[in-house]
Amino acid sequence: MKKKKILLCILIVAWLCVIWGHSLQPAVESEFESAKWLEVISKFIPVVTNDDQGMFLVRKAAHFTEYAILGVLLALELANYVKGWLRRFVEPLAFALSAAFIDETIQLFVEGRSGQIVDVWIDLSGAALGILITLAIIGNRRGRRAY
Repeated sequence: MKKKKILLCILIVAWLCVIWGHSLQPAVESEFESAKWLEVISKFIPVVTNDDQGMFLVRKAAHFTEYAILGVLLALELANYVKGWLRRFVEPLAFALSAAFIDETIQLFVEGRSGQIVDVWIDLSGAALGILITLAIIGNRRGRRAY
């Protein structure tokens, strides 16, 4: 059991490095990476067009997804330590808020990038969804309500 907890902590730190590593990319590199993803996604989802609007959707979906994964990891880590349905949701969300704040602050110091409050809201939405899904699954597996 202790090895699982250590592994989960390592995964959280590694995932934060992935998130913040993306924030450290200059705008040119970030846009190039997003363009590659947009090209792939537009082939599978025809509604997502290969233009500025599609690029906007891909970039915001990346924020949402990165933080949904972080939310899952945080909920798994804190579920065994925190009592009460509200605290099991709020505490990982507060940690995700801190990570999002740092994420956007990093971008203030990177060439061509800017920190945006809308991205913090998108990050928090992704984290909240990840946390809720994880708590629902944990609660279901334990045979009781997750909240």
